[in-house]
Formats: sequence, C-alpha cells, structure tokens
Amino acid sequence: MRRWLLAACWLLLLAGPARADERILEFFSDIKVERSGDLLVTENLRVRSEGRQIKHGLQRDFARLYRRADGSRSAAGLDVVSVRRDGRAEPFASVRLRDGVRISTGRPDVVFRPGEYQYTLVYRVTRQLQAAGGEDRLAWDVTGRDWSLPIDRVRVRVVLPSEEPVRQAAVAGEGAGAPGRVQEKEAGRVVFVSSRVLAPGENMAIELGWPAGEVRRPGPLKAWWYGVQDHAEFWVASVGVGLLLLYYLIAGAQARGLGRREKAPQTEPPEGLSAPALRYVYRKGYDRWVFLSGMMELLSRRSVRVLERADGRYLERLPNQTGGDGRHDPLLNGMLGRFFAGGRTLLRLDGLYRRCYDEAQGGQREWLDEAYARSLFVSYGDRARKGAYIWTVMTVALVGLAIIREGSPLSWGAWGILLPLPAVPAWFAVYAQWRAGATSLASRAVLSVLALLCLAGGLAVLATHVESVALLSIALAPLVSLAVVCAGFLGLRGYTAQGRALRARIDGFRRFLGHPPATAPADADGALARYERYLPHALALGVDRRWAAAHAAQARGAASAARMDMQARYGGIHDPLVRPRAAMRALDRWTVQASPVRAPRSSLGEDAEESADGRR
Repeated sequence: MRRWLLAACWLLLLAGPARADERILEFFSDIKVERSGDLLVTENLRVRSEGRQIKHGLQRDFARLYRRADGSRSAAGLDVVSVRRDGRAEPFASVRLRDGVRISTGRPDVVFRPGEYQYTLVYRVTRQLQAAGGEDRLAWDVTGRDWSLPIDRVRVRVVLPSEEPVRQAAVAGEGAGAPGRVQEKEAGRVVFVSSRVLAPGENMAIELGWPAGEVRRPGPLKAWWYGVQDHAEFWVASVGVGLLLLYYLIAGAQARGLGRREKAPQTEPPEGLSAPALRYVYRKGYDRWVFLSGMMELLSRRSVRVLERADGRYLERLPNQTGGDGRHDPLLNGMLGRFFAGGRTLLRLDGLYRRCYDEAQGGQREWLDEAYARSLFVSYGDRARKGAYIWTVMTVALVGLAIIREGSPLSWGAWGILLPLPAVPAWFAVYAQWRAGATSLASRAVLSVLALLCLAGGLAVLATHVESVALLSIALAPLVSLAVVCAGFLGLRGYTAQGRALRARIDGFRRFLGHPPATAPADADGALARYERYLPHALALGVDRRWAAAHAAQARGAASAARMDMQARYGGIHDPLVRPRAAMRALDRWTVQASPVRAPRSSLGEDAEESADGRR
C-alpha cells in the first residue's frame, strides 16, 4: 500500500509543473463589422500566469496590421477603446512596431501572483475590408502570430451590419493544416472555432465575404487620400523633388534674365576686355581657364614666350613688339609683375613658377571681383538657400516616415538616408576647387576618396535594410536632389542690366569666333595673324576648336618661318594651330614640369595626334 501511495505522490509532483505552465486558456474574439467599414473587436482572454512571461501584464501584438494579404502596405488605424483585467480597468500603452502595433498592459511595479486572469480588450480597427467587385471581403488574423504562449482554445464570432448571406468562410493559419473550422454560419453571422491547441508562434486567421452594399465604400476623394496615406513616402519624394526642380527652373530663368541677345556677329571683343576678363564675365565667376587664357594672351601679344632648354622649360619675358605689350592691360600687367618680379626675365617652370602662378592667380581673382562682380552680377544666394529649405523639409519628412514605418528611432533604414549625403557637397567642393585652380591635388584626392567611402557605405546600408526597390529609389531622392541644391549654390547667379548688355556683345563676338568669315586664299599670313590674335578669346569662350578648324587650311599656307616662330613661342611641343587647348594646358601649374625637352613634333605628327584624340 505504501508503494502505491508513494507512486501516486510522484505522479502528482511530475504532473503539477506540466499543468502549471503559462498559457492562454481561452481566446474569444467578437468582431462587429460596422457600416462605416470599421471593425469593433472585443477580445476575451483567459490566461494562466506563473510570473515568468505574464509577470506585469499582457503584450498583444498586431504585427501585420499595416500589411494587406497581398503584402502591400496599408495605413490602417487602431484605436484602443478599453482594457480590463478581471472586470477592472487596466492601464495600457501602445508602441509602434515595424508593420503594426503592440499593446502592453499593466504596470512595471505590479507583479502578478500565479493564477488565472481574465482580460478584455476592446478596440476599433479601420481599413481591413477589401472590395472585390460585387463582394466585400474580410481577412483578419484573429490571434496574431507573435504569441510565445500556447493557446488552448479559440472562438471567433463575426457579425455583419445586416442579415446578408456569408460566402466563402474559411480558417487559415501558418501551422500544419488549418487550425480551425467554421462552427456556425447563418445570415449576417458566422462562428469559427479552433480544432487543436495552437503552439507558440502559430496563428489562426479567418476569411469571409458577403454581398456588397451593406458597408459604405470610400468615395473617390477618400480613396485617393487612402492611397496617399499608403504611399506617403512616394508622395513626399515626388512632390519634394518636383517642387525643388520647379523652384530652380524658375530661379534659373530669373537669373538668366530676358535681356536682348546680340544676333549679329561682333568682329571685335568688347572694348577694354582682355581674354581673362572676357572669360570671367562670360562664366559669371572665376575659374582656372581665366588665368590660362591670360597666359595665352601674353603669348599671343608676344609679351612672353616658352623657352625650351636642355635643363627644362622656361617662361621668358620679351620686349614690346608688334603684337602689343601686355603692360597696357591691368590684368596682363599684373601677371607679368608676379612672374618677373625683381627684374628677372627668365622663370623656370618648376616650384617657383607654381608659387608665382598662385600669387598671380589670387591677385587676378581679387582684381576681377572688385572690377566686375558688383556692377555686372547679381547673386541669388538667398534663393539658393530657400531651395535648400525645400530639400531639408523633404529629407526630414522622409526620415520621419521611415522611422514611423520601421517602428524605431534607431532604424538603419531611416538613418541610412542621411549617411551618403555628405558625399555630394564634398564632390562639389572638389569641383569648385579644381575649377578655381585652388588647393593641391593631394587634398582633392583625399576629399574625393572620403566622399566615395561615405557614399558607398550609405548605399550599402540602404540596400541591406530597405525592403524593396521602390523604397530604395525613394530613399535615394534626397541624395539625387542634393546635387541640384549644391549646383544652385554654385551656379545660381545672374546679370545686372549693365551685365546683360555686356554679355550680349560677348555673345555676338563668340558667334563670330565660332563661325568666322573666310579670308582670301592669298592672305595666308593675315589668316595666321588673325588666328593668333583672337585665339586666347576663342579659348576663353570655348570655341577654340571651331576657330582653329576655320583657319587651319589657310594658316598652313603661311610662310614656314611665321608658323615655326609661332610654334616655338608656345613651347614647340604642341602646335597652337592644331591643338591650342593642349598648348594652353601645358602652362597649367598642375602640369608644368622642369623636365628635359622633347623634340618638337611636325605638323603631320600633330595632325595624327589630334585625330587620335578625336577618336578617343
């Protein structure tokens, strides 16, 4: 007898922990479909707590509330009406999840004793019905799939607004086989029950349909507004980029102005404008070609020449000759003063040349800004800043929407939008420095590499954490539009009335350089002289290839001594009649080298090289 009693005690001890595990004993859900299309849901949950998972209260997750059955997003709404425990009001809090909402009940300072508790949750859900032709359908995840507790029994009752026949009622779930069945189905009412215990992480969902007409469907305006809510990121990006482009198009048109344009070619440059000043006014600012066109004009006026020696290349000061001395122009005279300070007449193209180059360039920029910037140009920096404000609002809105969508302020998908952005202003800064001829090549290379790493890292984060290609393209909208904003700060500049009049004359002269009239075949020497005279201006205005092509055939018929003299003055490496831009670049501070002289190429060799450059 004692043995039987001892065995019974052991069985009771072993069975006790098995029966005392935490679980949901009953999950009853009453769903009322309202005529507005909302669902009023009352959930009654009887749970057993052992103070482990159910310690302070329940956590009810609606993990896919913002996902339809087909996977598309829906800006549904969930409003908790009341939460009660054992008939008394229970405090609760709602937390946004990635695709849904979590309702946490209870207080952290209240610890449950082991036992059974009855919870009643009442909440209203919107936008869960789907219109399918002549039928309204409901697909609803009754229990949710994020419970870490087993559920012993589930019962669901759905009540329609009127006694309409229920069609195609079914139970679905993610476990092995359907976890439930239809228990009752009658007009305007259907009841579903579970057919087995639901394991942790297993859910029970229902689907049913009924004839359309009892539930009010949204009108066109409301349906459009629902679409805006569902695709808020797309609308914010589209409207933001559209407004930004429209704003800069209008600002750019106002900056360009509607001044008269000179239709007739002007055979002479505007009075008092040398090639550097011409370039500065035409480009509405300073760049490295302003200085290089000045160097070419010094060569064209025979104020200097590039001298080739066995130990390197030199810039030699020449006495005043028929071409006109550069001292008559303040810009050119300032360049001569920097290069040939202290009475020297030779300057080797090495470190000293680069230092003099930088000093002369800085002085030239200051002189041009003082002489022309205020009288000829209008800065639109305030309008560029307003464009930046539009971009900022769009970017902040997209980051905020991404945080809301992900359900966490620490979301990589949200902050990944900002990670690649510094690369854009960094590259624009590199471009501005290169255009102005400022800073060293090493500093520009370092900044470019850092910008590339920033861009690559940001794109990698977005590609990893953004769920679709559509959202990835939306996340890249701030990056792409930031280039427009940076370009606005660099290029949004206009002319005053005086500046527009001067620009009209420059346009007329540029038209002449681009389409010069033919000279008499016998006047080859005159064609060569005219070509060299206006070559710096053609380089400054970007029509040097047309200018060279128009004079190539006739200028080659000039006396060989005149051609050789011109080629020798430009250094003898690049024929200025064939490759004027290469001859100009050879004087850039970044390309000059005090290296042994290469043998001058023949005109035939230059022609072949130019053809090869064209093919490349």
